[in-house]
Amino acid sequence: MSRIISVGTAHVPYKFNQCEVKNFAYELFSENKQYIKRMLGVFDNSLIDTRHFVHTRQWFDTPKNFMERSESYLTNSLLLSISAINDCLEKANAHLNDFDHIIFVSNTGITTPSVDAHLINELKLDTHIKRTPIWGLGCAGGAVGLTRAFEYTKAFPKSAVLLIALEICSLAFHREDYSKSNIVSLALFSDGAAATLIAGKEHQLYQSSSISLINTLSTTYYDSLNVMGWEIVDEGFKAIFSKDIPTIVRKEVKANIGELLETENLSPADLKHYIVHPGGAKVLAEYEGSLGLPEGTFKHSRKVLREHGNMSSPTVLYVLKELMDEKEYNPGEYGIISALGPGFSSEIILFETV
Repeated sequence: MSRIISVGTAHVPYKFNQCEVKNFAYELFSENKQYIKRMLGVFDNSLIDTRHFVHTRQWFDTPKNFMERSESYLTNSLLLSISAINDCLEKANAHLNDFDHIIFVSNTGITTPSVDAHLINELKLDTHIKRTPIWGLGCAGGAVGLTRAFEYTKAFPKSAVLLIALEICSLAFHREDYSKSNIVSLALFSDGAAATLIAGKEHQLYQSSSISLINTLSTTYYDSLNVMGWEIVDEGFKAIFSKDIPTIVRKEVKANIGELLETENLSPADLKHYIVHPGGAKVLAEYEGSLGLPEGTFKHSRKVLREHGNMSSPTVLYVLKELMDEKEYNPGEYGIISALGPGFSSEIILFETV
């Protein structure tokens, strides 16, 4: 067994109402007003009220090349990561020497050395700390990072892992790109970072937690490589989304959850808590429908979507933070953490409150 000790989130400097971003999109694509007017409904139906970005509105007024986006990625990755780490450690009354492994998950930029190496220098962490940078998992990254941290602390029960999931999705917004994927990206995605501390059962922080990780299930679906990902263009990364994502949720997720529960002799009826990545309004509705749950069951997911939008990999950790901050649970209750990402893939984690 391993336990989640705390979750912290970053302060992202610029907050926008969804209507502001909608108006910005109309201005940005005003050369084809008839087309953009038809597309603006995606902003209204997103369930999003506010989002946060690392740049001002004016930053997006001029084209940016890949070098400029990469420089922004590194600078802001450090700022947001440190903000999330400080929040995480403060909540746990922990210190920078209380973990011996960093797992850094990101998908929206590239830098070598990776950001975790920069963090070791910035924070003056132990020079022997282990680090595992993970790239390319998209929206599933936060959940997969938890799985890797669970596996590591299960194998090394005296250890603790600091998981950082960070995305600057706004770097993938492109001017003069009228594709549906770009418009949807502009309507849904935002910037954010979350840090999570996971401890093995022999670590000093283990007893301070009430969320115990039990088991995980990873699934990559055949013949679905084109469902989600990046297209590499001269300016950087361009989002690829398929309209089939809600359909995959409807057809596959319930069976995957059942498969994981069977390993512990549990059934869906035993689940009390759902920490689901809010990929969008339709995705959440399909999750609830496929599991036979009443609409609105995923209150924490909807709250995060409403207040932050889809931040890709850290989003599910924001949802987890809502549950842990609220503390509306009793010992012995089961829940799942679930997210979907490129591959096309699913990551599901079973946990129990203690």
